[in-house]
Amino acid sequence: MSPLALLFLLSFLVSVDIRILAPVLPSISDSLGSSPGTIGLAMTTYSLAYGTGQLFYGPLSDRLGRIAVVRAAGVGFCICTILSALTVTAWQFILVRLLAGALAGAAIPLTLVFIGDTVAYENRQLMLGRFAAINSAAMAFSASIGGTIAHFISWRLMLIGNAALALIPLVLMWRLDTRPNEETPACVDRYIDLLRNRRALFVYVAVFLQGFLLWGGMTYFGSFGIHRHGLDQFTVGLLIALFGIGMMAGGLMMGRIRRLFSENTLAIAGGLLMGLSYLAFIPHWPMPVFAIGLLAMGLGYASLHTTLQVRGTEISATARGKAFSLFAVNLFGGLSIGSAVFGWLVDVGWYEAVFAIAGIGLIGVGLATALAPQGRAPSQCQPMGL
Repeated sequence: MSPLALLFLLSFLVSVDIRILAPVLPSISDSLGSSPGTIGLAMTTYSLAYGTGQLFYGPLSDRLGRIAVVRAAGVGFCICTILSALTVTAWQFILVRLLAGALAGAAIPLTLVFIGDTVAYENRQLMLGRFAAINSAAMAFSASIGGTIAHFISWRLMLIGNAALALIPLVLMWRLDTRPNEETPACVDRYIDLLRNRRALFVYVAVFLQGFLLWGGMTYFGSFGIHRHGLDQFTVGLLIALFGIGMMAGGLMMGRIRRLFSENTLAIAGGLLMGLSYLAFIPHWPMPVFAIGLLAMGLGYASLHTTLQVRGTEISATARGKAFSLFAVNLFGGLSIGSAVFGWLVDVGWYEAVFAIAGIGLIGVGLATALAPQGRAPSQCQPMGL
């Protein structure tokens, strides 16, 4: 298998791990004699460690190579995932999942960086679309297989099985040449240089706002479905899966879409699809509008986010891993802050305000992305350092 195929396979299994706990939290809490809220901290700490780890993995991969870093972190991820299945208390589980999250954080972002290293710019959005389809498939797979295994067998076997499968691409990676493809440059962009660069800063702000508006608002789609349409949790879960289906469809069709439309057109269309879907949730229309909006939102996300990813991989020629680590940190930071801010509005029943802010904001992000200058940001290259 090619290096990219192995990275795609490992990223799929890491994506499954990221989302696999949500449907089985009750089983885990019962098994460990704790509450679902306490076990839910395992998801919070996992995400926090996953996001902040990017600041470490990006620069390290610039020096040691993408495959070498992914391979080493992946082995640690498998070990911690197996250990989390063997824990006997809630706090043991939370601690080991934190470590698993920190180690899982290498696979997906560095796969995106590897695509930036090895795929020509004009073909990069097509490859990123395929990668998005793989991750969205993992989202649907984790919800179905996780609940099924936990219900009929054990949540512990579920985690052990996923870790065992992840070892397969990792073992095959040991046969690959892990050296960086290019000679180490005499100087590299530092974090402060990247943050001073206006073109790079725009990409970071745009992906932060996308995370804040889209994912922050999506956090409360379940409670909205119950509040507005009187749906049960099972039905809400199926409806939210439509977002993943839309995202998968957009990723799989990206090659044809890119032949028909420019990068800027995709950015505008993505912002409009997500924004108008949010705005369509404000009137008291019947439930099918909610379902159609979720599907359209997934298509929009595939269009706008892959555009931002392409530009994120072009920020720096001398420190692509470091530059993209800031991209990932801003995405996760936007998600976390958006969930908290919108939570205050949801707690007082202002779903309409959440959807209005998210809808108008996402349309603005799409338009601004289309108007922003393209191409690699001018380097502020400095002597080697972080």
